[in-house]
Amino acid sequence: MNIKTIIQLVVILIINCGIVNAEITAVNAEEKTFILGSTSSKETNPYTLEISLTTRGAAISSAKLRDYNNRNVETPKPFEVLKPIGKNFSLASKRLVLPDIGKSFPLERLNWISDGVVKNTDGSESISFSAIILQDDSEFLKLTKTYLLRQEDYLLDCDVVVENLSGDKAGVLLEMTGPAGITREDPRTDVRTVTGAFLNQQNMVEVTKTSIKDLTKDYGGKMKMFHKNAEFKFLWASIEDKYFTSIIRPVPADANIYSNWIGDKYAISFDPDVMVKDDENIGILFETQNAYIAAGQEVTFKYQVYIGPKDKELFNSVPLYRQLGFIKTIEFQACCGLGFGWLSFFILDAMNWLNGFIPNYGVIIIIFVLVVRLVLHPVTKKSQVSMMRMAKLGPMSEEIKKKYGDNKAEMQKQMAKLYKEQGIAPMLGCLPMLLQMPIWVALYSAINTGIEFRGAAFLPFWITDLSIPDALFHLPAATESIPFIGSFIGSEFNLLPILLGVAMFAQQKLMPSTAPASNPQAAQQQKMMLWMMPIMMLMFLYRAPSGLNLYIMTSTAGGVLEQYVIRKHIKEKQALEESGLVPTTSKLGGKLKKKKPKPPIKFS
Repeated sequence: MNIKTIIQLVVILIINCGIVNAEITAVNAEEKTFILGSTSSKETNPYTLEISLTTRGAAISSAKLRDYNNRNVETPKPFEVLKPIGKNFSLASKRLVLPDIGKSFPLERLNWISDGVVKNTDGSESISFSAIILQDDSEFLKLTKTYLLRQEDYLLDCDVVVENLSGDKAGVLLEMTGPAGITREDPRTDVRTVTGAFLNQQNMVEVTKTSIKDLTKDYGGKMKMFHKNAEFKFLWASIEDKYFTSIIRPVPADANIYSNWIGDKYAISFDPDVMVKDDENIGILFETQNAYIAAGQEVTFKYQVYIGPKDKELFNSVPLYRQLGFIKTIEFQACCGLGFGWLSFFILDAMNWLNGFIPNYGVIIIIFVLVVRLVLHPVTKKSQVSMMRMAKLGPMSEEIKKKYGDNKAEMQKQMAKLYKEQGIAPMLGCLPMLLQMPIWVALYSAINTGIEFRGAAFLPFWITDLSIPDALFHLPAATESIPFIGSFIGSEFNLLPILLGVAMFAQQKLMPSTAPASNPQAAQQQKMMLWMMPIMMLMFLYRAPSGLNLYIMTSTAGGVLEQYVIRKHIKEKQALEESGLVPTTSKLGGKLKKKKPKPPIKFS
């Protein structure tokens, strides 16, 4: 090996070790903003999205929805589902990493070049951004980023092409943000999450969800998104609130539904300070795997981004959404992992079907609650009868407790004997609650989470949006500054939760007392609950969505009426039995006849 060859090898080694580095620069353009789509009236506008794009990082600075507004009664505007986070944007090209020379270039600081929006023959709109990367003032790489928005579609295509303009092979890794800055509508009830979706060995979609609060608290604002099972294949990631989501999916180059070119992916907080109240600064960060591009060749990275509502019907009707399992972004928060999600979906389907005949979701909520109460009435009646019988056994129960207080086994035996003699099943009192709980929880969850209720009015003058408090009228601004009361009431007077508190008090009042007269302490506790339950529910639900309060109000009012009817029936029958008279059959003309005496509490 001659001296010249040795020198060339040493120079190459020095360059590869980063001791001598080439200068990487780029051609900077003017900062501009462009618009894809529109949020004008549906009658004249075929686009469901309005995407604002900036040349800075070739990114989405804002995304608005045509068919959903900001729920401001006085100044309604198209809802901005994605917004800027300081100088950070959605789908911004962050970094260009060049592993062969140990360099990276901040693409997010670069203003890319664009000729503007193009109207395509199929009605879609597209825009391309390009950036020329220089190495020692010579053209090295050309990056072209293209967005495509179709009519009546919430899906946005994003292609990034990297072309090698140099005479040598180049190693390239790209870093890009996914959706970022999803709007938080309700600080109290809007539980926001970051979701990762994966394909398991059975080709079923599984998801992992992390609340944004946990992301900032437990992971310091940066969490790697992966599945504990390494064989699961990454499909997509999303950020979401209660009603809306933005999902980014790396598009595979082959027939698979998962991409094999994705490297690391993270959920990140652009400001990981856990004390920051505004947690809209959350996004997703993608890195591609190293791509080695031959001289004069190019490589393409494709993405699809969904920006829109968490709509079950939409997710099931579009084959791609159904195949990718977008429906798993819908989370019925009130179900608390109890497994009633399928029932909530069934209830939503039933309500949507009814909406085809009754175009008012408030009326549908009332009908649905009353129908459920009617169906469960026989069980509720048996429970009320059992509770009243239990109350009448109070003195006998107390005697047994006093007599066998030191022998718990015998006391339980005697109590069971007493219940059997009187024909009482203690568990019967709990049965209605056990049967009703899945239905009420699923119904609550459906109303709380369903996008159908967002912006849906019940009455033209009151409860004009079932997804927010009813706000009968606005209070003076000074009200919010009153200690405790201001934080509880806010700036609006909500009538529905007050009516709910009154109805709940009436329901508690009609509930049969289970405390024996000989136990004043238990009686006092029940008296306290008579007042405490309505007050606690009023405080908890005062600023809750009016659809939820309408549901609970209807159920409570229906329960009051139901208990009144049941108690009246029981008292009438008990009076007849105590007098020794029972109705005869219709064949005897409806007259009364004597009946053999029975225990005074033996009624049903």
